[in-house]
Amino acid sequence: MVVDPVDTNAQLRRDAGLQFSILSDPDLRTIDAYGVRHRGGHGDDDIALSASVLIDGNGIVRWSHATRNFRERPLPAAILAAIDALSASP
Repeated sequence: MVVDPVDTNAQLRRDAGLQFSILSDPDLRTIDAYGVRHRGGHGDDDIALSASVLIDGNGIVRWSHATRNFRERPLPAAILAAIDALSASP
């Protein structure tokens, strides 16, 4: 399994001046909870699929996009459309 350690993520956060935490998931519990485990994605190791997840204030996943190709990212317009659709929902 290939997971960045907590200290590596903390250093990256400081170096990049990020205002949010970076998750370290050594037991792959979060990856499995979101259904984004890529079995054998790095040699024989399991890793996370490249994923974007929109979670509401109650912790409910409202939209997601996952792919095996880390270069594929959802377009900003698709994310904004997902947010707009949530705003329009009763």
